[in-house]
Amino acid sequence: MADSKPPAEIADLLQEDRSFPPPPEFRAHANINDPGVYQRAENDPEAFWAGFASDLEWFKKWDTVLEWKPPHAKWFVGGTINASVNCV
Repeated sequence: MADSKPPAEIADLLQEDRSFPPPPEFRAHANINDPGVYQRAENDPEAFWAGFASDLEWFKKWDTVLEWKPPHAKWFVGGTINASVNCV
């Protein structure tokens, strides 16, 4: 039987402060070279992603960009999209 961890230890794992930046060689081939994009995403992630999502065709626009109840995230709640429509 597997050992189960007490809930406090599992909850501790939900906190992550480390950063894993990409190596310079990888960054050199990035499609986005505007360093400000990272700052905008960090300052207001919901507005950042809503901006990109608005470029897509939605059957019904979302009511809420993000519902965050750790460890679960629901993006574009209430929205209806057919991803294949946006691929052609």
